[in-house]
Amino acid sequence: MEEREVARFECAGDVRVMRVGADGEKIVVCEELAGPSVLLAYGEKNRTLRMSLSAGDAAQLLRLGFCGDVDSLWSYLSEEAHDIVDLMDLCDGLGVPYAFSSEGPSGDLQFRPARRSGRGVDSPPALKLG
Repeated sequence: MEEREVARFECAGDVRVMRVGADGEKIVVCEELAGPSVLLAYGEKNRTLRMSLSAGDAAQLLRLGFCGDVDSLWSYLSEEAHDIVDLMDLCDGLGVPYAFSSEGPSGDLQFRPARRSGRGVDSPPALKLG
């Protein structure tokens, strides 16, 4: 799977790199974190967070405007104010299933498989947007 870097942010020794790619019918978002804040939060100097969702669900989020005034996932994630957790919050609020994993250099892995919540992009949002 090929991933493309869409943004890189650096602040106070912390580095956050956003990547987007495709894996078959899935869109994959990867956030690579490094620096003192990561060490404080995870006990390791770097961490990789990854989520995947169907290409159709990603397109629907954008088409309905739930990612704000952007025309692509690439644009949304290239804004410093947005990170992978913001995208996961949008998906959770709308019932869009996604898989999530978090991995550090020691091999510590967290994984949450994709699952449908019974809510969908055609249902009213669980979160008040706007």
